[in-house]
Amino acid sequence: MASIYRILIKTHHMTSRKKIITITKAAKRLSCSVILKTGGPPGVMVAEGEGALDWMEIVRNLRYKDYQLMKKEEVDRARMSIPQGEVQEVTSVKQLGALLSRDEDLYKWWRVNMGYSKDE
Repeated sequence: MASIYRILIKTHHMTSRKKIITITKAAKRLSCSVILKTGGPPGVMVAEGEGALDWMEIVRNLRYKDYQLMKKEEVDRARMSIPQGEVQEVTSVKQLGALLSRDEDLYKWWRVNMGYSKDE
């Protein structure tokens, strides 16, 4: 069985529709569940799936300003509420938090790795 990875990327902002379309097509092709926080700063991407490492390389090659890989890890199971191959786009960090809070562990993981809270 292939490994499932979860990835958190932060950038300065995400406004290029062309780059967002590239990210969306890659998510579909690589069967990753992805949430994008687009618009003004910060740009945030959370991805989960067996193809997440390949997806991350595609994103890295788009050369986003202030690209930061905040966290990359192998996980025991997918926790995101988005079907594999789908991308959900939000325009505020508050909306992103609300989406991730559907799973308490995933929400804590995001908050800790973004630096919003300390790990207990």
